[in-house]
Amino acid sequence: MYKQVLSIDDTEAYLAKYLPDTGIPVEGFGKYSYKIKGVAKTPRSECVKSKSFVVGGHEWRIVCYPRRPQDEGDDAIGIFLQCSDPRQPEGWHVCTEFAFAISNPKDGTCYIGTSRSTKRFTNYGEGWGPPHIIELEKLCNPNGSCLKPIIENDVTMITAFVRVLKDETGLLWHDFVNYDSKKETGYVALTNNGGASFMNPLLQLLFSNNYFRNAVYQIPTEHDGADSVALTLQRIFCVLQTSDSAVGIAELTKYLVWKSLDVSQSHDLLEFTRVLQHKLQSRTKNTPVDGTFQHLFAGKHKRYIKCTHVDYESSQEETFFDVQLEIKDPEGRALRTLQESFKAYVAPQKMDGDKKYDAGEVHGLQDAHKGTVFLEFPPVLHVHLKRSEYNLQKDKQVEIDDQLEFPVRLDLAPYLDESADKTVDWNYQLHGVLVHSGKPPKGNFFAFIKPHAESKWYKFDDDRVIPVTEREVLKSGTDSSTNAHMLVYVRESKEGDILAPITQADTPTHLKSLLQKEQKDHAQKTKEMEETEIHLTTKIITEETFRAYQGFDLALFDDETMPPSDLPTFRVAKEQRFLDFKSTLARDLGYQPEQIRLRPLLAPVDRPRSAVPEDDQTLTMEALRDTTMASSTQDLKLYLEVLDPVHEAQAVESEERQIMIMVKYFNVSDQTLSGIGHFWVKEGQRVADLVPLINTRMKFAKGRRLNIYEELSPGNIVPMDPTDTFAETELLDGDIICFAIRFSAEELANLGRQRLYLDPVSFYEFLTNRVLIQFKPRHTNMAKMIEFGIPMSKKLTYSQMAHLVGERLHHDPAKLRFTNSEQGDPHQVICRQGTVADMIESPDNDTINKILFYELLDLPVDGIETERKVKITWTGAHNREDGTYSFLMPKTASIQDVIDKLMQLSTFITFSRNSTRKIKLFTFHDGQMEKQFSGEELLINVADLENLHATELKTVTTQYDPVAMLKMLQFVKKLSVDGTNYPTWLKTVESILGMTTGKVNLLTSPDQTIGCAEDLIIKQAIAASVDDALVLTVVEAESGMEAFDKIQKHWNSRSKQVIIMKEILQTRFKICDATADIGSHFQVIKNLAGKLFKSGFELTKESFIGLFFHLSLPRLDITPFVNISRRIDARPGGAATISNEQLVQLARTELENFRQNRKITCCEPHTHPTRQCPPSGTIADDELHKSKRRRHC
Repeated sequence: MYKQVLSIDDTEAYLAKYLPDTGIPVEGFGKYSYKIKGVAKTPRSECVKSKSFVVGGHEWRIVCYPRRPQDEGDDAIGIFLQCSDPRQPEGWHVCTEFAFAISNPKDGTCYIGTSRSTKRFTNYGEGWGPPHIIELEKLCNPNGSCLKPIIENDVTMITAFVRVLKDETGLLWHDFVNYDSKKETGYVALTNNGGASFMNPLLQLLFSNNYFRNAVYQIPTEHDGADSVALTLQRIFCVLQTSDSAVGIAELTKYLVWKSLDVSQSHDLLEFTRVLQHKLQSRTKNTPVDGTFQHLFAGKHKRYIKCTHVDYESSQEETFFDVQLEIKDPEGRALRTLQESFKAYVAPQKMDGDKKYDAGEVHGLQDAHKGTVFLEFPPVLHVHLKRSEYNLQKDKQVEIDDQLEFPVRLDLAPYLDESADKTVDWNYQLHGVLVHSGKPPKGNFFAFIKPHAESKWYKFDDDRVIPVTEREVLKSGTDSSTNAHMLVYVRESKEGDILAPITQADTPTHLKSLLQKEQKDHAQKTKEMEETEIHLTTKIITEETFRAYQGFDLALFDDETMPPSDLPTFRVAKEQRFLDFKSTLARDLGYQPEQIRLRPLLAPVDRPRSAVPEDDQTLTMEALRDTTMASSTQDLKLYLEVLDPVHEAQAVESEERQIMIMVKYFNVSDQTLSGIGHFWVKEGQRVADLVPLINTRMKFAKGRRLNIYEELSPGNIVPMDPTDTFAETELLDGDIICFAIRFSAEELANLGRQRLYLDPVSFYEFLTNRVLIQFKPRHTNMAKMIEFGIPMSKKLTYSQMAHLVGERLHHDPAKLRFTNSEQGDPHQVICRQGTVADMIESPDNDTINKILFYELLDLPVDGIETERKVKITWTGAHNREDGTYSFLMPKTASIQDVIDKLMQLSTFITFSRNSTRKIKLFTFHDGQMEKQFSGEELLINVADLENLHATELKTVTTQYDPVAMLKMLQFVKKLSVDGTNYPTWLKTVESILGMTTGKVNLLTSPDQTIGCAEDLIIKQAIAASVDDALVLTVVEAESGMEAFDKIQKHWNSRSKQVIIMKEILQTRFKICDATADIGSHFQVIKNLAGKLFKSGFELTKESFIGLFFHLSLPRLDITPFVNISRRIDARPGGAATISNEQLVQLARTELENFRQNRKITCCEPHTHPTRQCPPSGTIADDELHKSKRRRHC
């Protein structure tokens, strides 16, 4: 609510204040005033309505409740806008924005205005807009600028300002209830997969590029595994193409995320896109679509240095797959438009002063310009806007949220080189925008896409796809709440081909079959889940399953170490009557209903206590489950008792309570524990009375002596006293006892020699620790490739386990080696100490990995533990693998001993003519040479000796393959300007140089001899593998090693400089300290400056000392320094390419801006605090007082 001294009669002024134009086209505007009389006389809760008035072709009314109901608080007026047109058809809607003014009926300047409201009126929902409540107390008395009360003589005036808007998309202010993206737009959304938030909109952008999608479909993937990037992308595209609703692809997109990427960060969008392109390009080689992606996305540009006063130019043409544009100029000012960013990209930079270009012996040092111009743009242009920069105060990359306008139609001809073909159409149409909404690191990404030239624009987010206006798309570049991160432009002349429709016939047949199977499986799972809501699972334990079961309780239901028991299982409707289920069950199992009785296994002991009462005709299966199971989500477990007519007759005649005892037999000879059924005993009978009954059922000899035990818990099996009565044992229905034949001491000794469990107690202990281990072959080329499972105790030793496996494989247990698993894959070789539990149980959590991998060795494992197996692949001419050699070497041997051993096999190794007959031994991983051995390394210190490579040691000549080297370097992530990826870059480049020159650690070995040819290779490799801003630094170097020294110095100095700069900023002079010594403070600054200059900082030392001394004084914040640093880092090449003169000028400009903004008057030069500092570093009291006053300047 607002009060203003303006009149509601001034419609234009009132609208500007309360209902400003939002840019949405207007279909009609109207203003209507409604005078209400007798406000105080109107009964509470009764409303009054104005006459109808028409705006935008629709009828409206003002609805007012003059007095709020008493139970809702103080008296207040409620005002509503009602759409009163009843003649509208089904699905009708109108979008309206409106505001009210309640005013004195005679003075329009005395009013209270309401803020803007919006409403999508439909014939489905409430026909009234949102309420506006105003307390009567504010209306009945003069208030603020109102000299009169708004309600005067019980009369007031309500004026409605109504603007009917044109709903260009049909979805303005839609609530999206029952909204169908596929029906409305023809497209479906990708739901959030929990990974990188930019992934879904990026996949939608790629999907909408039909030429790209068709090329992806043509990549042969029939035999690819689930982790294939190409197959994953095909599946995602096919799902988007065929699904009728939003799809979740978390299972698929996990294969699009690589460990080298932190895809949770928005600035990895560019890297993710490039990695995806590289992955796909590598899969298209020698396929029908080989070169398609390069044709689609690859352009050409030229980097050049051109002398100003002589006719000399150095240039290099390069291929690019995307363009990265700055959104700030080198001075840190925001660029307004995309065209300005392109203009800044191709703007030449001066090279003069101490940055003159060395044009060779003929021309020497010359003033020059350096820059980049485009030679050719691709049919599809990906433009990435640089949305992050390093923040010195926060010491991290931060998002730049400056706005940048971009056009729908973009003419790229102005940014082409003079030599480019100007006859080609270089006009591009905007096809897609990837946008971030909200403040990082929160918020989310979405995409605006125009699928083809004649279509609407659509917004793709995690929930739905909706049509939007072109105005909304362009607004994402100027609205403060959104930031465009990536733009996709398509060349106008190619638009028809690139966005040509794709049909079902273009989808690979094997992909259709795969997705149909997945859809069928998904439908089955959905059906099962739906049935779970109305069905429950019922498991039946019978006499037969009890006899077949070995273990604790009557059956095994849920255990991570062993599979569950195989029991008759039924899916039963929760509302089915128990008696009906019993009848069906009896018929299925071959009984009459009156022949069986069902006993629930009561939680938590899982014992069949009492039978289900059958006198309740309404008892349902769900009610039975809920009263017997500990959780409503558990399965219903029932024991099926087959009635004994003789026992039933005796039970009726006997007055003594009878107990149903479940009985198991432990067979020592067979090492089995199996149920034999149940017995009925009377409470007064003794335990010994059960022995004759058991002997009879088991058909043992009469008088056979038995030992009887009670099964209490897995670790608690106790002998029973034969003289106890069953009442004294406190056994209940369904409790379990176990018996075993009582043997003599001699018989037990014979059985013990067979390594058997001699009593139920020890056997139960085995069962408690039992686990089913799955054994799989460690390698795919082993002689025996069988998979099998063995149940064994977790207490078994390594040797005992090896014997069991050796028996199964018919292999010497001493020559078996085992490896544990992690997520189903081989992990670490198992030591021969410890137990099975140590091998399978994770020390970090409660998980059990029940898969072990085995290897069949030629030698005993204990011999291998004193020796190391060496496996070497010999690489001959043209990097061809000519053979593999395996042998054992003592752990104390050296790598040179391995080379000597390999030389003994030289009859199988072919050296080239005039060879030195020397061997180079190295490791090779992920397509890169990791390490070349000197020969002195001991085998005990080498981690992996079964992945060694050897080749002939050659000396490099000028005859090397630059094309092959540059091709490898295409897949190297370029060294960034800030050097954050320097260690990874160095390792990769050194590996490629090693493969090219034959010398490992060529850059970093201090005693390495580098020839002219090798130095040339180094220079070319570095130039091809660094950020564009660093290329000229490399090109200007006289040699390859000088270029590397410059790069290394730049990286080392930048990290050191930041540390020292922070240290300087922390030495702020404390004005509140009366004992502070400004001379000593200056000396601290000077010492720190010295450290900074030793690190390679390029600035005149005197200028630097003055600058930082000034910034370290009180009442001056660090803003100037932060701005200077930001401007330096924003320059191409950062501090490595800025001259002393430019840096000093930057500092002076920033300080001058700082003084002007804060109206600070600088002290005269002769009063600078550094003047006449005593040698001792102390200052007299009066001088200290003067210096303190000067610090206020």
